[in-house]
Amino acid sequence: MSAPAALTLRAEVARKALHAATAALPIAWAYGALTAEQVRAALSAAVAIAVIVELLRRNAPSVQSRFLAAVGPLLRAREEHALTGATWLALGMASVAWLAPERAAIAALWAAAVGDAAAALAGRAVRALRRRPATGKTIAGAVACALATALGARWLLAVTPGVAAALGVVAAAAEWPARPGDDNLRITLAVAVAATLPGLR
Repeated sequence: MSAPAALTLRAEVARKALHAATAALPIAWAYGALTAEQVRAALSAAVAIAVIVELLRRNAPSVQSRFLAAVGPLLRAREEHALTGATWLALGMASVAWLAPERAAIAALWAAAVGDAAAALAGRAVRALRRRPATGKTIAGAVACALATALGARWLLAVTPGVAAALGVVAAAAEWPARPGDDNLRITLAVAVAATLPGLR
């Protein structure tokens, strides 16, 4: 069984629901339910599992077959023989959790979890807007990403509306291109860096 060329609406919603579920980490971190060490440990474990699965499915055809049978409908076509979005998400989140200051990491984790999911679902829902031929991205998706990121930064970190809006724009700009790299990684790193800049802390 191979990954589909295009996801059905049901598969897209399921994929992004799983994606958005990782927002529990920045929420718990921001409210003190989890410590930085616990978040880092959880994300490090997620990376370890993801890397093991990626290695196994490349070197053991039986593992690849079982993997595609289990989650194939949720994969984009390019992920059948490349790193999945979930692996990139785990790598990006773990990187900022370990390397970025706490507030910047929380903003970045939220943007990756919710901003990216909002972009995909809004872009899928609004069919009237013209799509970019190369990426399939929409203005509606970019706006949704920016708003979701900004609202999360305002809620979790109590930043000013201007700072929240700036972080939202950064997330949307990072999500928009097809390259370089995966948008899960780009959003996470871009927001983490932006959140450490003078005036955006």
